Amino acid sequence: MHPKLKLIFLAHSGHRGFALPFTLGVGLVMLLAGTVMIVRSQSDQSQTKAQQSTAEGVSAAEVGATRIAQLMNKNRYIAIYPDCIDRTESTGACNDSGTATFSWANVSNLPKLTVCNSENAGAIEDVSIDRAWTVIDSNNSAQGEYRLIGYQYSTPGTAPGTGKLTVEGRTKQLNDLQMGATKLEVQIPVSPGTPDQNNVPGVWLVEGGTGNNEIQGDVLLGDCDADPATINVTGTDPDTGEAYKAQHTNLQFPELPEIPASASNLGVLGEDLGVTAANLSGDITLPRDSDSSTPQTIKGQEVAVYHYVVDAINFSSGHHKLTIKPGYRVNIYLQGSIDVKGNTEIVHVCTDDAGNAIANCQPTDFKIFGYGDSSSTICTAGNKRVEAFILAPEYTVGTAGTGGGKGGLKGSVWANEWSNGKSCGSNTSNTAVVQTGRWDELGLTPKNTPPQLSAASTWQRQER
Repeated sequence: MHPKLKLIFLAHSGHRGFALPFTLGVGLVMLLAGTVMIVRSQSDQSQTKAQQSTAEGVSAAEVGATRIAQLMNKNRYIAIYPDCIDRTESTGACNDSGTATFSWANVSNLPKLTVCNSENAGAIEDVSIDRAWTVIDSNNSAQGEYRLIGYQYSTPGTAPGTGKLTVEGRTKQLNDLQMGATKLEVQIPVSPGTPDQNNVPGVWLVEGGTGNNEIQGDVLLGDCDADPATINVTGTDPDTGEAYKAQHTNLQFPELPEIPASASNLGVLGEDLGVTAANLSGDITLPRDSDSSTPQTIKGQEVAVYHYVVDAINFSSGHHKLTIKPGYRVNIYLQGSIDVKGNTEIVHVCTDDAGNAIANCQPTDFKIFGYGDSSSTICTAGNKRVEAFILAPEYTVGTAGTGGGKGGLKGSVWANEWSNGKSCGSNTSNTAVVQTGRWDELGLTPKNTPPQLSAASTWQRQER
């Protein structure tokens, strides 16, 4: 007992009846003090548990946001569409349907979402269609679970824009999952997609594969029935050191450029039943001394480009030769077909007779744009290689004959179909294409490039 209390007690010990009430009062005070301490301790403990529960809920929501962002990165086209347009809030069910509704819950409508498979389509629908909870770790329920509350996008269907991802996470506390539920809002900047700035694909086809022809370059296939494993690809990219590969793509060809009004019309090159006095035959060299160029900006620099409209190049017989001067940029806007066989040839090379590189010369300086229909063909010679870039969306292309592997194309060819045993007889084992060129050299951009997702700009907890 405290000394002062003891003295008071002794001083009044002579007064009967005082000691017992006093002792009971002191005990009551001590009991009240202990009760307050216990209540405060319990309050602090509850607050600590609440804080812990909230922190665990935030952690679960962060895991969910990260996983959904990863799903978006695998299927970047969904980043420019909302998760749901018509949702019943009371049940969480998404009612989106119809071909005109574009959302995650109606994923089959999203254009070019996946490349030749739908393995992620189900995961996209599952995460969005009814706000179902997803367990973080099925082997450890203490880690909690998460669900998508919503994803809105500022400019649906286009980029740039900003996505707002809202995710809810919760953990199990005293058998009550709701105690740890926390909402998290994440802002995700989305920008337009850009093509790979490394070498452009050596061959890009809409239909089929390349048969037995060997391709020293990357091959892009738009036909899901064409097996990349059957494409004969060899060599490595000199810029990256990575092996060339064949793969499916959901990219689409760039638009054919508009033919400049200043382009010279050469008619039909070579001998043909349709040749007129105005058409050219024999040996032809471009650009001619009398031709004028037009300025064009490539890689940030203004360069001179010579433009020519050609109805057809018929070098199927005789001794014809079309020569593109090295170091000059020449565009041919082809209206019909090209047929190069036998002793005829198209010549554009960026090396001299000793094999030394010619200054200011790139294979892609010579471009052929094909405007013909699906009956049009481009057949190059198997014994003479031409350096060029070819974009012919409706054409069948190929290399006629073997020529000891000396023919074909150095550059890139993008067309509808490879001539597997058809008009060009291009089904041999020679190297038909040797890849070279870069996107910035072409001045072209493919369509349907997937948007780019930047790192989240803000992570903000939302009050429930």
